[in-house]
Amino acid sequence: MNENERIVYRSHFSVLITKVTGVLAALAVIIVTNLRDAESLFRELRTTGGVPPRYCPVLLGLLVMVLFLAALAVRRWWRTYIILDGTNLIVHRATMVDKQNIIDLATVSSVNLEQNLLQMVLGVYRIRIDTNSASTAEDTDVDLVLARDRAEEFKRLVMGRMGAESPVPVDPQELYHNGISFGTGAVLRHAMFSSSIAGLLIGVGGLALGSGMLADDIHGIDTSSLGEFLTSLVVLLVAVWSLVGTPVKSFLRLYDFRCMRHGDSLRLAYGLTKRRDFSVPVSKIHAVTVNQGFLARIFGYEELKISVIGMGDDDDEVCNLSLYLRRDKITSLVSRLLPEYEQLYQMKWERKRAILMAIDAVRYVLISSAVMAVAWLVIPLSLNWKLMIAAGVPVAAAVFSVSAGVTAGLALAENGVVIRGGIFDATRTLVFYKKLQTMRYDGGPIWRHFGVSEGVLTMFGGIFGSRISVDAFPTVRFEEIARRMCAARCYSPRSSA
Repeated sequence: MNENERIVYRSHFSVLITKVTGVLAALAVIIVTNLRDAESLFRELRTTGGVPPRYCPVLLGLLVMVLFLAALAVRRWWRTYIILDGTNLIVHRATMVDKQNIIDLATVSSVNLEQNLLQMVLGVYRIRIDTNSASTAEDTDVDLVLARDRAEEFKRLVMGRMGAESPVPVDPQELYHNGISFGTGAVLRHAMFSSSIAGLLIGVGGLALGSGMLADDIHGIDTSSLGEFLTSLVVLLVAVWSLVGTPVKSFLRLYDFRCMRHGDSLRLAYGLTKRRDFSVPVSKIHAVTVNQGFLARIFGYEELKISVIGMGDDDDEVCNLSLYLRRDKITSLVSRLLPEYEQLYQMKWERKRAILMAIDAVRYVLISSAVMAVAWLVIPLSLNWKLMIAAGVPVAAAVFSVSAGVTAGLALAENGVVIRGGIFDATRTLVFYKKLQTMRYDGGPIWRHFGVSEGVLTMFGGIFGSRISVDAFPTVRFEEIARRMCAARCYSPRSSA
């Protein structure tokens, strides 16, 4: 197929079925919320044996509205298409006003194939394309549904024209035969480690409170106490969801997780109720993050994620490169999937100095104590509650400050930098100097006395997920980062032919 050939893609007609199911679901909700009126209407229809005259204008109006919406949906489907024209992707949308968006394929960061349960049954894929800029995501969103073969063809053509040195494999079975797979047990373990400490504390506290309230209400429940019983039940259900909600969602999203390296691209697939299959050229990766949740830190597990500008902005979209594994297994996985980042992954980081952690702890304790002093005078609480809050908040501030200081780390290599941060969780960001756009660092009077600064690094590509905060470290480290950033972005003049 000619590289510059103009190809037109129109969504599979099954998108109309999806819209019909949405309308039927909305109609079902209306009927359920108006059961009495619906019951009386059906009873009257059965009694009279036909439609009463007073309902005819209403039903006729509804029929006209349905026909109009159906015609509008068919028109929108027929006049919404995508043109693959050389190195450009032209998105033509027909709503009330026709408009076109032109996307340069060089700015595309990933091509995603998605399937919900209905699309799995119909054998079609929804295509999503992420660009390097998060600020224009609304304008560059591509919503295209194609049959399986056409979707794979579209993906191969786009990946081949977007600047990737070698396209991803077309046959999805190669991902299953040659890729790295994670079984159900590994996904369950990952789901458990994905729980946050805040969710655990809220869940345990709510479970204890809701159980106690529910037990008290059950003993003497009557009509007058039904509201209290329902309130206790809601508290209990919220607590249970705080404990199991995140693991359940994580399990459904990452079920049957698979990944592989093919040439200069990565291909990943995951999901149970919504299957995702996407490909990312390695050159489009801006950073790699090594995450350790609170429970994962205790048991010594890590997960890998890739940072690609434009990806991860949906609630159900994740950028995992692996699930939680032991460090030795993560090391071998990095060398297999992303050998470019192997040196950065294995680097030892410099920790924050103890005197700086102590200064931070004192600073936050003083700030929180001042806030509590004002709150003491303003908030109308009993003396016991005031004493508990006044003592607890500064202690919590000190604990958070020390935890963040212990987690902080920084390491410099010839080609990149490693930044570590977090409070109870820990995140290590691996980024090349050539992927950094700007750096800002400064230090107040206290930090300057110790010769340290705090900084923020910004990656190319937009706002979303592009800022990396760096804790207090020697100023000479920031100066070295700045020097290496400039060296990485400077190119020698092209020699004349």
